[in-house]
Amino acid sequence: MDRHFIFKHYWWIAASFGGVAAYLAFCFGGNDKVGLIGAAIAGALGFCYFVQQQKLAETALFHQLFTAFNARYDSLNNKLAALLDERDLSQEQRGIIVDYFNLCAEEYLFYQQGYIPKSVWRSWCKGMAWYLKRHPYKDVWNDEIASESFYGLTLEKIHAGAV
Repeated sequence: MDRHFIFKHYWWIAASFGGVAAYLAFCFGGNDKVGLIGAAIAGALGFCYFVQQQKLAETALFHQLFTAFNARYDSLNNKLAALLDERDLSQEQRGIIVDYFNLCAEEYLFYQQGYIPKSVWRSWCKGMAWYLKRHPYKDVWNDEIASESFYGLTLEKIHAGAV
């Protein structure tokens, strides 16, 4: 059970565990039945509040990440397009491509942590795959991937994410 499952189903999780706890308190609570039932209800409501706050915080984090990643990509987009089919790259041009790959790797890192939804990751992977089929991006990728500096992002993971 991961946090996305909990975010989606927290109401029935809280109701189920709270109901079971309240039932157990009623059956075995002795003289403290009312207090224990109240605690079970308070615990279920506290769980709901916590999940809602966590979901809100992660949504805000996603928005910040999404906005920042897209702004960084927007600043690279025209530069990357200008390099299409370029054969003799300067260090500056190569740096632009490496900056793009570093951006992709950072996106992958946050995707792995569960902060980037699969649908967004799929869209980004399709863009990465498009670049990696073409020169000079493909050549720079093949040179750079040997350094293992992309947080475990591989061509296979990009293609799998694009599906």
